[in-house]
Amino acid sequence: MSEGLLLQSAHRFEINVTPGTTPGTYERLGAGLNNFEPSFNEEVAQDTYLDGDGFATSTVTGAQLIITFSGHRKYGDPAQDFIFDNALELGTGRETDFRWTQPDGTIIEGPCTIANIEGPSGDSNAKGEISFEIHFNGKPTVTPPGA
Repeated sequence: MSEGLLLQSAHRFEINVTPGTTPGTYERLGAGLNNFEPSFNEEVAQDTYLDGDGFATSTVTGAQLIITFSGHRKYGDPAQDFIFDNALELGTGRETDFRWTQPDGTIIEGPCTIANIEGPSGDSNAKGEISFEIHFNGKPTVTPPGA
């Protein structure tokens, strides 16, 4: 990968639309979506010790990779249809597998839960706005570029 700034569209996201099957059917997640935001939902223990002059020490004790997506509902897109067809499901009905290929070729993948599915909504003359989150269940597998 060359150095410099890159467009976010260089990221590739795929979701398994046939969970429970091997190897599964991965569909690209991107049509209609115009924003994504990864966060690590960290659990932080903050402790003060007698030798710290009243200042705290922080230790990250847990985390969960969450990717929030937003954009517009595109009916007929296999990935979006899978997500919204399961909006009323609970428990394992929202679980599948997810793959994120970064622009340098790094692949982050693992089991996930689809959460906080919202929309489509908006003004009468606007495209239906949507958002949802992918919550990785456990630490995802990271495959470096070219591995």
